[in-house]
Amino acid sequence: MNTQLKPWQFNIIVCSVYLLFGLFTMQVLKTLAVWPPAGVALAGLMLFGRKAWLGVASGTCLVVFCYFYLSGLNPFTFKHIAINAATTTGNTLAALTAFWLINRKLKQHTLLTSVTSLARVFIVACIAIGVISALFGVGIYSLVGIEWFNGLYVGILNWSISNALAAIVFTPALYFLWRNWPHTVTSSEFSKLLLLTLTVVLLCYFIFGPAYTTMTLPFLQPALLLFPLLYAATRLSPTATSCMNMLVFFAAWVGSNQGWGYFYYHHPKTAEVTMQFFFLFTLSAILLIQAVFIQRKKEQQKLTTMLEQKVEERTYELERAKHEALALSVTDHLTQLYNRRGFFEKVNQQFAKYHDVQCTCSLLLLDLDQFKGINDKFGHATGDEVIRTTAHKLIQHSRSSDIAGRIGGEEFVLFLPMANNHTAFAIAERIRADIEQQDIIADNKHVKFTVSIGVSTLQASDQHIESMLKRAIKHYTKPKTKAVIKRSVVRFSYELRE
Repeated sequence: MNTQLKPWQFNIIVCSVYLLFGLFTMQVLKTLAVWPPAGVALAGLMLFGRKAWLGVASGTCLVVFCYFYLSGLNPFTFKHIAINAATTTGNTLAALTAFWLINRKLKQHTLLTSVTSLARVFIVACIAIGVISALFGVGIYSLVGIEWFNGLYVGILNWSISNALAAIVFTPALYFLWRNWPHTVTSSEFSKLLLLTLTVVLLCYFIFGPAYTTMTLPFLQPALLLFPLLYAATRLSPTATSCMNMLVFFAAWVGSNQGWGYFYYHHPKTAEVTMQFFFLFTLSAILLIQAVFIQRKKEQQKLTTMLEQKVEERTYELERAKHEALALSVTDHLTQLYNRRGFFEKVNQQFAKYHDVQCTCSLLLLDLDQFKGINDKFGHATGDEVIRTTAHKLIQHSRSSDIAGRIGGEEFVLFLPMANNHTAFAIAERIRADIEQQDIIADNKHVKFTVSIGVSTLQASDQHIESMLKRAIKHYTKPKTKAVIKRSVVRFSYELRE
C-alpha cells in the first residue's frame, strides 16, 4: 500500500492492530497476550519507520492493562503499574533495536528476499526482540517480588523463544500483506492458493485437531506439513507463503491450547514450548528456502536480461556491419559518391517512375580532360586530389534530390530528377565554371584542370537510364590538342531539345 500516512494515523493503526491481536490471544486462544503481538510491533516499524514506536508502546500498555483486568487483577496497584511500565518499555525498546538491526537491508528491499540478509539480519533481529523484551517482562517480576510461575531463567527463555517466534511468523505476513496491497492474483494462482489452503487446513485438522487421536496413523507427524509449505515457498509469492506459515502456526497453537493434536498428545506438560521450538526452526527454514528461490529467480532474470542485451548488441553490430558492407559495396572509396553499381541501382529505382508518368529528368556526364597527363606529370596523389575536388564541386552544385556517382576513373555522372534541358544546362555550366577556377598545388606548382560535360534529357524512347547515358556520351567531345585546351578551357556540349 503506497498511501502516505501521517504519524498519528499509522501510530493509531499499529496500536489498534496490536491491541486486537492481544485481545484475540487472551480471549480466543487463552494464552499470555504479550508475546504474540511482538510480530505486529516489528511489522509496524518496518512499514512506517521508527516513528511508529508510540503505537507499539501504547498498544503494549493497553494489552497489559487488559490482561490484568480480564484476569480479575487490579491494574492500578503499584506492582501492576511497574510491570506494565517495564513490559511496555521492554517491548518498545526491543522493537526499536530490531528495527535498527534491519533498517539498512530494509531500505535495500533485500531483507526478506535475500538468504544472507534473512539469516544474518532478520532472524538475529527476531532473537534480539525476544531476549530484550523477556529481560524487561520477566525481570520486573523479580524486582517487585512476584515469582514467575516457572522460574526466572526458564521464564526468560520461554519468553525469548515466544517473542522471536512471533516475529518470524507474523512480521513477514503483516509486512507483505500491507506492502503489496492491493494484491493482483490470476485465476490460476488463485486456484493453486485455494487448493493449497484446503490441503493445509485438512492436514492441520488431522495433526493438530481432535482427529489426531481418532485416526492414530503413524504418518500424522508435524513434518508432513513441510510438503505444502515447501510448495508455497517455491511456487507462490512471499505474501502467500508467509500467510500459509501463519495459518499453520495458528492451527497448531489452537490445537495445543485445546488439548488436541500431536504436541499435546506426546508432550502434554510442555506442549506449547515444544510446539514453539518446532515452529521456530521449521518456519525459519521455510523463509530461508523461499529466499533461496527468490534470489535464484532474480539471478536468472538478471542473467536473462544480460543475455538479451548482448544478443541485441550483437544483432545491432551485425546489422551495422551489414549496412556498412552494403554501403561500401555501392560507394566509391575515394570520393564517397556512389560507385557504378550503386549509382545505377539507385537511379533505376526512380527511373521507371519518371518514364511512366512522363516527368522530365536529365543526366550530366562529366569527364576530366587530360587526366592521364595529370597523373603522369604530377603523380597519383595529385590525381586523387583532382578526383576528390571534382566530386566536392559536383555535390556542392547539385540539389538534395540529385544523385551523383563516379562510374569510371575520371568519369562522373549526375542524375537530375525534375530537371528539363535548360535546368540541366544551367547546373552543368555552374559546375564547369567553378571547376575551371580551381587549382591544386603540387610540388609548389599550381595544377589547373578542366572538365567536359555531356547533357542528356529524358526522351519517350528511353527505357532505361543506360540509353540516356549513351546519348550523353555522344553529345560531348574531349579536346584533342593542347591548343584547344588553351583556347577553350572546357569543351562543353549538350543536347538541344525542349
